[in-house]
Amino acid sequence: MAEGGVVPPRRVGEYLLERRLGSGGMGVVYLARSTAGRTVALKVVRPEYAGDEGFRARFRREVAVARQVSGAFTAAVVDADTEGDPPWLATLHVPGGSLADRVQHSGPLPGTQTARLAAQLAEALRDIHRQGIVHRDLKPGNVLLAQDGVRVIDFGISRALADSRRLTEHGTILGSPPFMAPEQLTARHTVSEPADIFALGTVVAYAATGHSPFAPRGTVEDPLAIAYRVVHEEPDLHDIPPALHTLISSCLAKQPHRRPGVETVLRLAGAALARLPGDSAGPGSAAALPFSSPAAGETAAGEDDGDGDGDDADDRTAGGARPEAVTPPSGLAELPPGPGGAGDPPRRRRRWPLVSAAAVTVAAVATAGVWAVWGASGAAEDGDGNGAGPAATETSATSSPAAAFGPWERDLLELGVRDITENPRCRPLGEDGDRLLCYSGFAATVALDASDGSELWRHNPPRSAFTLPRVLITPDAVFSPSPAGLVALDPDDGSELWEIDVPALGQSMARTDSSLVVQNGDSALRFHALDSPERLGGFQVPGRYFTQLMAHGSRVLAESRVAGGDFPGSGPDLTLLDAAGRPLWPEPLRLPPEAQDLRMIGMDGEAAYFDEFDADGLPVSRGVWRLGLTDRSWHRTELPEGSEPRSALGENGVVYATDGAGRLTAVDAAGDGGVLWTAETGAAGPSSEPALAGGSIWFSGSDGRLHRVDASDGTPLWSGEPHEGTPGPGSDAFPPAPVVLGDRVYVITTGNTLYATRPG
Repeated sequence: MAEGGVVPPRRVGEYLLERRLGSGGMGVVYLARSTAGRTVALKVVRPEYAGDEGFRARFRREVAVARQVSGAFTAAVVDADTEGDPPWLATLHVPGGSLADRVQHSGPLPGTQTARLAAQLAEALRDIHRQGIVHRDLKPGNVLLAQDGVRVIDFGISRALADSRRLTEHGTILGSPPFMAPEQLTARHTVSEPADIFALGTVVAYAATGHSPFAPRGTVEDPLAIAYRVVHEEPDLHDIPPALHTLISSCLAKQPHRRPGVETVLRLAGAALARLPGDSAGPGSAAALPFSSPAAGETAAGEDDGDGDGDDADDRTAGGARPEAVTPPSGLAELPPGPGGAGDPPRRRRRWPLVSAAAVTVAAVATAGVWAVWGASGAAEDGDGNGAGPAATETSATSSPAAAFGPWERDLLELGVRDITENPRCRPLGEDGDRLLCYSGFAATVALDASDGSELWRHNPPRSAFTLPRVLITPDAVFSPSPAGLVALDPDDGSELWEIDVPALGQSMARTDSSLVVQNGDSALRFHALDSPERLGGFQVPGRYFTQLMAHGSRVLAESRVAGGDFPGSGPDLTLLDAAGRPLWPEPLRLPPEAQDLRMIGMDGEAAYFDEFDADGLPVSRGVWRLGLTDRSWHRTELPEGSEPRSALGENGVVYATDGAGRLTAVDAAGDGGVLWTAETGAAGPSSEPALAGGSIWFSGSDGRLHRVDASDGTPLWSGEPHEGTPGPGSDAFPPAPVVLGDRVYVITTGNTLYATRPG
């Protein structure tokens, strides 16, 4: 056989196999060339797996997942035949070795290259996560170092987030413990994008130091001991360059909610680069490269050629290449092996038992040196202020609590949620429709089981001389006032995730799709990341104070007034900001002269919508206003009669407004500006804000009766019975909007009662 592993010509599909690049437990990878001359890395499945239907199912998934992902730092799929004999997969050939090869041969990467590696891995994960996929096996052996940047490979155990199928044997998990997140080892949390962020942190630490932060340098340890440290102990970061410490340590948080998102990782990588010596090119630029290639061998796309975890160090030669001696797939038996011994058995990817944290603790002590390596017969592993403004509804028509449901009610005074300053509100908590979060002014924030109203957890905000901002909910955190300013709470159990220092927390708060906006004092706004306490920017208007905020997408609309002013020019100004607090308009916008005052309803991608106030500041509206966010044009729609509006923004710029006389009006604020319809609903007294769900509008009257109206034409569809609740303070106020979760509705009355019902 010629030097370099050149083999006699053989074909798979249309591809001519030129030489073997490497092999792993599941297959052999060859450098191959198409008829048109394109070089690819072609993975051919081993015969013992090709006949395994469980493995074929996994291989089909790997191909399907890999086809979905494309980006600058992932290896593109060129071709595949999952039904062939043998099955095979071709990806673009990436000349260069893996990160594991590079570090084992030449030692840790310099600081600037490590920071750029972090940025490029973050970009790769962003491309992967945008497809709804979690990689689940990011490790040094799956990171190739090409001349123009890294390539993340091997989607063999990736899982689509929405895919509920379990391609697994019960109680097993695939992966490499030194580069796995705690939740992958304990099943304490769902394995989702944060697991890949944890893996990124371990890989970057490995690149910077030459070893996993959970596996000491130069040791070969039982994986159980490593798994125990991943779950229970802090990472070893003492030799991490100071400029990279924040980036890596934040990624390695034990709790998934505490880890940064990919955008924050990119920012942290940029900050690290600014502190490190070397060139000043941005993250991911060609100036960051080339990475030094290992002297021995190449790692093929899609193969596990070294994890840097020490557990297979004895399988490697001094040059870093693993000896290869495998039987080629059926029909390729005559291809000679690459360099190395002829009698070594094929490596098989290890399956790690999926155990509880307690089991890891016991097993690590009781079974030192013992770790199950299972055979190949098993299958693969499975593993407010919401941007719509103060009056926007937060309901869901698609989720439904899974637990058994019966009508129930809770006294909010007894629960500690109700206070004298304002009515409480409730909002959906989480995406499963099984919990509510109720809160109010100075009172407690309480999470309830939506099926029976039982308390799950509570948070008591600090006492204050003024009404604190209402709670803000995101999918991953609940933001609530705290002694430091704001605290992010875990939606699952109310535990503190992190605190945000806001010395003079004001009453206004909102969120964009990537940032939290809070008022600090009267005249300043602070912008923070949604997934960490990191501050992204700020905006200040000296001499003015902020009165209203709302957000949609990546933009924030802020209203400010002159402090103590009651003269021409002292009235409200509007400023449009991006998600980091940078102005998007050249100058603030004044209200139109004929509008004495406006109250924010909500925003969409094109416009902002407002209720009109009378000159004396009373909420008696005779019109709905639309502000175009691009051309800054105003348009007003006259309402049939003056009213005390409680409005919400629906789809396509339609505003729905209830009033104090049982009337409901729909306004086409984004179209011709006309009134679509007005309905006399018979609701008693002041009505709640509308809640939109499933083509219906839900609202309640002052008597606690729930009403349902067809959103298309105002036709009444259903009304419940009066539900007075417990008499108490604030009974003449507007009730809050109901919450709709599937076929169940949760109503807060002005009599301090929260009740749950399933309308007929």
